[in-house]
Amino acid sequence: MKITVRRKILVIEDQPETLIAMILSLEYAGFCVFGVQTGRDGIRLSQQEEFDLVILNVNLPEQGGFEVFAWLKRDFRYSRTPIIFISDHWNEENRRHARELGAADCIDKPLDAPAFVQRIVSHVRTPPTWPDKNVPEL
Repeated sequence: MKITVRRKILVIEDQPETLIAMILSLEYAGFCVFGVQTGRDGIRLSQQEEFDLVILNVNLPEQGGFEVFAWLKRDFRYSRTPIIFISDHWNEENRRHARELGAADCIDKPLDAPAFVQRIVSHVRTPPTWPDKNVPEL
């Protein structure tokens, strides 16, 4: 028997219906998902937990997605973490800015759940596994 570690994803999305849909889709695909509705809450949670991937809405109220992205990338724990932007208001300037910042991907809303999950999976490395001998008997 091998143990597989579930990859943790942080979703920062202000629209409750979209947030719930993303969480459910990603949990169904086997990820451990944390969701928040504000950039401040996302930053706060990122200080308490370490995530393998962050999904971030560009158009958040109060603290925008680009500002949250910059804050996360200044934290050494997230300097190499893929951060994916989502938005229903993309324009060429926003896409260019996201690419220049180093975003792993830019995804359009509304989301097509299977395609969305497939794109997220492509950015997360295969989970590590450990052999039986390192697992204590229960």
